[in-house]
Amino acid sequence: MAQLVRSQSETSVLPEESWTSRLVLKNILCPVDFSEFSLQAFRFAVGIARHFQARLIVQHTIHIPTSTLPEGPEVITPREMLELSRRRAEQDLHRLIAENGAEGTEIYVKVNEGDVKDRIVQTVGAQNIDLVVMGTHGRKGMSRLVLGSVAEHIVHEAVFCPVLVVSRPQTGFVSGDPAGTVQMKTILAATDFSPDSARALTHALRWASEWGGKVVLFHAVVDPPPGMHGMIDLLPEFNPYFDKEVAEAWERIHQVIPEAARERCELTYEVRQGNPREQILQYAQEMRPDLIVMGSRGSGRGSVVWGSTISGVVRDGRFPVLSVRHLRE
Repeated sequence: MAQLVRSQSETSVLPEESWTSRLVLKNILCPVDFSEFSLQAFRFAVGIARHFQARLIVQHTIHIPTSTLPEGPEVITPREMLELSRRRAEQDLHRLIAENGAEGTEIYVKVNEGDVKDRIVQTVGAQNIDLVVMGTHGRKGMSRLVLGSVAEHIVHEAVFCPVLVVSRPQTGFVSGDPAGTVQMKTILAATDFSPDSARALTHALRWASEWGGKVVLFHAVVDPPPGMHGMIDLLPEFNPYFDKEVAEAWERIHQVIPEAARERCELTYEVRQGNPREQILQYAQEMRPDLIVMGSRGSGRGSVVWGSTISGVVRDGRFPVLSVRHLRE
C-alpha cells in the first residue's frame, strides 16, 4: 500500500474529465492457448464485445522450441512444423468461435509466432486495443501459452489499455447462457490513494455506471513496522500507528471520488488493516463482487509493493480482476 501519512493536498482526487466520460470499448483482444482458463476468458471477451458491439481479436501465438523437432532421415523442417501448427491453430480458433455461441459478434482470428508476451503487446499497439481479456495458469507445451507468467507480465506492461484477467471465478458478470449477457452489480475497487490507483478508480466508475452497479471503495492500512511492535506491546493504549492511520484512511477514502461523481453509481466504503492482498481477498470472499479493479503499480510502507499485491490477487483466481496501469509522464 502507498504511504498514508500525506497532506490533504497530496490526496489523488479524480479529475472531472476522467469520470464523466462513458465507457467505450471498440477493440478487444483475447489471447488464447486453448486451456480451460483461456476458454473462460474467451467467454468473457465475447460477452463484453457483444455488449459494446466491439471488434474482438482472438490471438494465438505459436512458439516451437528447436528441442521439440523430430530427428531422423525424413525430419520435418522448422518452417514446415510452423506452417502445420499455424493451420491447426486457425482451425481450432474457428471451431472455438463456432462452439461458443459467438455468432453475430465481429471476431477476427490472428495466429502469429514468437514470444507470447511480445506478440500481445505488439497487437495492443497495432490494433488500438481498448481491453485485453486473458486467462491465467495456462499449461506449458508446444504451441501453448504459459498464461500464468504471461498474464502477470501483461498486467504490468499494458500501459494504454486495461487488462481483465480471468481464472476460476466464483462469481462473474457474464452469464453462461448462449447470449452471454453482461450484468455488473458490484465492483470492488482497491485503492492505495496513489495516482496509480486513481486511474483504476476512474475505470471502476465507468464500468459500474454502464450497468448501474455499485462500487465499493476499499483500502487496507498496512500493519505497523517491526520497530514499533515493542512500543505497542509495552503500551497497548498508545498506538499512534493504527489510531492515526485508520482515522486518516477513513477521511481520505471519502475524498478520493468527488461528490458529483457519486451520482453516477452507488458508492460504499471499507477500510481494514493488515496485509493488502490478504485483506482484499478476504473482503472479496465476504461480498463476492462481480469484478475487482486495481491499479497495477505503486509502492508502499514496509516494502509492500502494490505490484506484488495485484499479482497475488490475480494468482488467487477466485475473482475476475481488471488491472489498470497508470499513465506516467
